[in-house]
Amino acid sequence: MDDKKVKLQESIRKSLAKQAADFLVPFISSIVNILTSPKINSFEVKTELKKLKIKNIRTKGDQIESFSKALDFNIYILYAGARNYILKVEGRNHYSGFSFMETNKGIIVHDNVSEDSKMLASDLKILFTKNYKHPYAVTDIFLDFINSKSS
Repeated sequence: MDDKKVKLQESIRKSLAKQAADFLVPFISSIVNILTSPKINSFEVKTELKKLKIKNIRTKGDQIESFSKALDFNIYILYAGARNYILKVEGRNHYSGFSFMETNKGIIVHDNVSEDSKMLASDLKILFTKNYKHPYAVTDIFLDFINSKSS
């Protein structure tokens, strides 16, 4: 491959990784803010998650469980009360191999959790870990997702 094609591919990868990080950082931060809020009950948690387009929400008492998709990511939530939760985000297709997991005990981010991990998973992990902090920046990509009509 000639040098121009390699540079173009690297540029495209960087752009896609940045778009994914621009979506995931505020999206995940918003979910975590909901899951860790001691001021809202499980019904309000469910309502707030729906505003973030989290679907397939099942409840059993105060426990909430959801498995849904957002853009090119699978989202899994298990909530059993404020500060007692598991949030897992896994890359699909282009971001296969990327995995983020947060519980009340901490965070772990991987870029190689599937047999066919993509280079974008590694690029995304680097950008995500660099930008995942509080307060987070609300990005246009995140706002476009939230304001779009559900499919």
